Amino acid sequence: MSKNVRTVRFDDKQIKRIEEFLVRNPFLDFSSLTRLAIDQFVQNPTVQIQPIVKGKNARHKEREM
Repeated sequence: MSKNVRTVRFDDKQIKRIEEFLVRNPFLDFSSLTRLAIDQFVQNPTVQIQPIVKGKNARHKEREM
């Protein structure tokens, strides 16, 4: 198996979430998690987006639901 090194940039919040996840899931390491996530996305390139509603619109959106 040929090994290639790539770089991924994360902000502080992302690093914190990743590190917390890895602490709770010690059977995975960072490299394995990254490979799995990228491979899964390549096979099924979908992204779930959950909107964050703040301010006046939050109350308006709740009424619409």
